[in-house]
Amino acid sequence: MQRRTTARAVGALFVIATAAGAAGMALLGEPGTDPDREQVVGGACATTAGALLVLVMAGAIAMIPPLLFPVLKEDGGEAMAVGYVVARTVEVVLVLPGAVGPLALVAAGRAAAEAAETAGTAETATARGADAGLRAVAAWTDTYGAWGYPAASLFFCLSAVLLNRALLRSSLVPRALPVWGLVAVVPYLADAVLVLFGVLGLTSPLHALLVVPLAVNEMALALWLLVRGLSPRRDRGSGRPSPGSPRPALPAEGP
Repeated sequence: MQRRTTARAVGALFVIATAAGAAGMALLGEPGTDPDREQVVGGACATTAGALLVLVMAGAIAMIPPLLFPVLKEDGGEAMAVGYVVARTVEVVLVLPGAVGPLALVAAGRAAAEAAETAGTAETATARGADAGLRAVAAWTDTYGAWGYPAASLFFCLSAVLLNRALLRSSLVPRALPVWGLVAVVPYLADAVLVLFGVLGLTSPLHALLVVPLAVNEMALALWLLVRGLSPRRDRGSGRPSPGSPRPALPAEGP
């Protein structure tokens, strides 16, 4: 029963993280280094909603490793379980600025708009300083998009390798799912490297094409966990109890 609950919770968190992340990225779009204060203020609602969705994604990701750790440690090995927790934790740390930056950009845009409105037609030092602050925040956000997203993606790929390797080793789910996941990591990793070196942008059609296989695999895994759960230890492979499980008692011999 405990494994069934764990499987459902992890499956639900996978769905929440993927849905919130995709919606958040769609609302945020690709940042620019030369923002217009009116555009920033006009799009404040969408930007704020996108940033909050990124926070929801980060929260969901952060909750997955503690739930999976006992299962992965018992069935996949302690090293891979610890590695998965570390990789996903670093991923969350790298994702958080993706939410903080847009919120700071909205705040800076509103401050610049208020300063410009107060100054009227005169260009005061306050208005110039507010505009400079807006450009600085926009440049920081753009810099995060250039290195923070691909860095988080690299650790996501590492966590995907560790998770699918543990699932393949332990037969917690059908072998097709972790094999698919291990293959799908390759284009996702290629996308992260291409974005890191500026070859691809976050709005590029090729970017979406490269990340889709692993995203679909994660949703397939989530659906399996929600519907079927994790295989009991005694029912895997040949049906024999796994090593370390108690042996059935032998009948007592007669006199």
